[in-house]
Formats: sequence, C-alpha cells, structure tokens
Amino acid sequence: MTKTATLKRADERAERLGGIVAATPHKIGGGFTAHHFSEEAFGGRMDPLLMVDDFVMTAPTFDPHLHAGISAVTVIFEDAKGEFVNRDTLGHDIALQPGDLYWLAAASGAVHEERPGKGARTHALQIFVNLPCRLKKEPARALHVRAEDVPVLAAPGHRVRVLLQRTGTASGAEGTPEEMTMLDGFLEEGGRFSHRLPDGSQAWIYAVSGRLTVRCGDSQRTLSAASATTVEAGPATEIALESDEPAHFVLMAAKPIREPFVKHGSLVMSTEADVRRTLAYHAEGKFGRIPT
Repeated sequence: MTKTATLKRADERAERLGGIVAATPHKIGGGFTAHHFSEEAFGGRMDPLLMVDDFVMTAPTFDPHLHAGISAVTVIFEDAKGEFVNRDTLGHDIALQPGDLYWLAAASGAVHEERPGKGARTHALQIFVNLPCRLKKEPARALHVRAEDVPVLAAPGHRVRVLLQRTGTASGAEGTPEEMTMLDGFLEEGGRFSHRLPDGSQAWIYAVSGRLTVRCGDSQRTLSAASATTVEAGPATEIALESDEPAHFVLMAAKPIREPFVKHGSLVMSTEADVRRTLAYHAEGKFGRIPT
C-alpha cells in the first residue's frame, strides 16, 4: 500500500461528521404533519435513536397503541399552544405543557395515547429510542420533566434548554434507562454554542429552523431547516454549532447499542419470538388499561 493511500484511510477514519439527511414530509388527515427521520437513512449512525418526528398536531390522530422494546419520548417545543394529553397503561393521565418532556420506557410493553387538548396546536418531537436486549423485558416506567424544572444556559448569542444529562455547567434530568443528553437550543444571528461529546457517545443534530453549521474536528456541515447530521462515536470531542441567522436546533447524544433487532411497527424486539409473545400478551390485556 502506498503512503498516500495510508494517509487517505487515516483521514477517512478521522471523519466523524456524517452526511446531511433531509426529513421526509409526512401527513395524516387534516390534523397531523411531520418531518420524519428513520434510522435506515443514517446507516447506524443514529443509534440508539430509531425514529424522530418533528410534528404539528391539531386534532386527535392516533388511537391508543402498544409500544415495546423501546422508549417513546415526547418533547413539547416552547412554541406549542395548549395542552398535549398523555394517557398510558401505567395509570398516567397528564396534560403536557409547552417545554415539557415525557419519557415512556415501554420496555416489556405499555399502551399510550397522545392527543392535543381542545383548541391546542402541539409542536413537538416524537422520538423512538431503542433499548438494549437486557432492558427490553423490564417493566415499563415513565419520566415527566416539567418545563419549569429544565435548566437553561443563556449567554450572548445562544439559549439552550438542558432537558437531559449535562452540558457545560448545567445538568438536566436523569433517570432514563440509558444515559442520553438532550438539548433544545436557540442561536441568534452570529451565535455559537459548543457541546463536549463524551468518549464512546455519538450525536444526532437537527435543525428545527434556520441554518445551522455543525463543526467537529476539521469537518463541518451546514444544515438547512428540517435536516440532520450525526457525529460518530469515538474519543471525546467538541461539537460546535454556529449560525448566521436565528436558528433552533436539537442535539441528542448517547452510546450506541449496536445490537440486532426486529421491528414490528412500534415494537422493537430482539427476536421474532419476542414480538409474537408481546403481541399475545397485549391481546390478553396483560399490559393494563388506559385510565378513562
């Protein structure tokens, strides 16, 4: 092998920033529109995320439905209007407010229903987070983070809500099945914010609105609204976010799971047998009932 080829391969290994993926538009009826992302589009670099929908819902759209093997996470953006009602078979009946987060670790199985309250316009993220095999059969549980409990990092040029884990001097909520950092941030024109990505974690970065430049090492990507990129797991590194116009971004970071899985709608299990067993349990009513 020539020296040039060796250097080229070393450069390729150092390239941790992924490509830019544009969202797929999605619409259901007259009350639900979304920018949709699926793990298939990122070639494993979205792991442990399976799906992210940036959605607006103004009318009930989905019947109560089963989740298993994953966490179903709802992040209500601050520009949402009114309540977003969350009911599940853990006995919860919660009116989520703008800025709230609700993490349903469905694990072995749980049914939930989410719908906007009367006159509401919900702008939020729906996120499916995979669970490792060792946690897929655990009992379901949930975490509700209220907007007033979310720490905010504010400085000239940026304002960042630290929903989960830590960035800089701020620590958000803990208690998710696996550690995940989740930031909901805003940049002013000419603003800049940086996040230290821990060793072994990879990141998914989404431009909700505006144009966002992502820098990592010697690489950079410029995201337009409704597009995303990734930073592959590796040694600890700095991720810098910059914008020449007002921009809204979301950054999520966690250690990848890297395990095989079987998807069946909103069930993500380790084997086909696990899927069949979970569906049978659901048919038998073993996951309980949603409060009425």
